[in-house]
Amino acid sequence: MSKGHKGSPSSSRASSHAPNTMDHDLREAFMDLGFEEGLGQPLDERELSEYVEEIPTLTPLQICEQLSEYGYVGQDKPRRSMSLMAFRHVQRLRYIHLDGIPADELPPKSNHLLVGPTGCGKTYMVETLFRHILDLPTVLVDITTYSETGYVGQDVTSILTRLLYAADGDVGRAEMGIVCLDEFDKIASGQNNAVFAGAGTTKDISGLGVQRELLKLLESTTVTVPTEFSHSSYQQHLLMSTTNIPFVACGAFSGLKLVTHLFNKEPHIGFTAKTASQAPREIAVSYRQEEMDQTRHFQQYGFLPELIARFDRVIPFQALSEETLTMILRQNLLSSYQREFELAGVELVVDKSVLERVVKQALKRETGARGLRSTLAYMLEDAAFEIYSQPGIQRVEVAFKNGEVAVVTDG
Repeated sequence: MSKGHKGSPSSSRASSHAPNTMDHDLREAFMDLGFEEGLGQPLDERELSEYVEEIPTLTPLQICEQLSEYGYVGQDKPRRSMSLMAFRHVQRLRYIHLDGIPADELPPKSNHLLVGPTGCGKTYMVETLFRHILDLPTVLVDITTYSETGYVGQDVTSILTRLLYAADGDVGRAEMGIVCLDEFDKIASGQNNAVFAGAGTTKDISGLGVQRELLKLLESTTVTVPTEFSHSSYQQHLLMSTTNIPFVACGAFSGLKLVTHLFNKEPHIGFTAKTASQAPREIAVSYRQEEMDQTRHFQQYGFLPELIARFDRVIPFQALSEETLTMILRQNLLSSYQREFELAGVELVVDKSVLERVVKQALKRETGARGLRSTLAYMLEDAAFEIYSQPGIQRVEVAFKNGEVAVVTDG
């Protein structure tokens, strides 16, 4: 991995064009304390510019179309919003590193929060968009494995360690990457009624503790990052800037619909009053944008208002409709099973009635595309058992007969 030489013209250009580099004396002071030299040094601006130039330059519409080509179905409004966010991120990098425009003259990086029921395509969209289409360093982290610094569990700053690994140890590339905080809703504090000025009356190291440490990380700041996944105080560290690292948080937020309902319902008394059993308790729920714009809903759910405020956009994802599930089933899931059977020399034919039953069962399970996969796997169990147990079968058909799944083999 290359690095700029101290005092060289390339290093000075990197300092003027890229705001994520620090003062030379400050870096030297950190190195004296044991921070790793080399990884923390500014990269050569020419090599950094060449990397930025290789990032695909697509319009928001082209990015939307690319998502469809990768098999993404549905979620039109969130898809437009995330495509625009990705476009602006790439444009910002090009303005800074190719055109030499100071970062403070441009809009800051944008963090997004994606809210929607399980299996609706939140994490899949982020991974497809940034890792596969734009080919940027991208990490998807399960935020539930992190805890407050000093306690058992991973420190929040090690999220950037993962990003560094995704960039093959290249700090310059890592500082342009994307961090996806999956299962974000799981760090909601269970002590949300006992929170005063951002501090709980009891210690909550995996809830409020993690939320507090994310506050600074989501902003444009410089962080001391460990180079290894270890709690040892002797390991090497480096400095990374989050100025150009957008954070995308994803969560199902189960139960949030009930919170919004309680906040928005009109008071009634007598026979017109709604009981608690009439409140929405579905799993596959859809949210309106107005519900997402109320920070108090998330505060009641167990989040610090300051943390939610660090997301420029809170994007609601809709529960997948029957039509969308049918498209996902035909285009993605069924084709993968047919390919598996084809590799075994068998043609797989699934009757339309079976596909309709799979979709209806998935809707009943309320787990979106995940429900499709589990239901289809169950429907094809007998077919898979037959072809792998009896070599020589060339064709297998799965259909409904007398209300049950029947397997007919030919060969």
